[in-house]
Amino acid sequence: MIERIKRLIMESLPYEPGKQTTYEAVYTDVGSYCTDLGIQIEENSFNRALHFLHTEQCLVYFDPTNIKPTQYGLNKYK
Repeated sequence: MIERIKRLIMESLPYEPGKQTTYEAVYTDVGSYCTDLGIQIEENSFNRALHFLHTEQCLVYFDPTNIKPTQYGLNKYK
């Protein structure tokens, strides 16, 4: 399930390295995707997936108002 959430997070980020978005915007987009797919998402699972993506250097999580994708992450989840 975490892998699916990670993919949805990456699909919700701007498709340009370094362009920023917010935690709230990404969480809302992923929640919308999950509703459309009939998947239940918990904030804890979302936060774990976000942490894993940050650790894997697929995105940079500076703070809740500044999340940026990396070129590596964009290529990996293309």
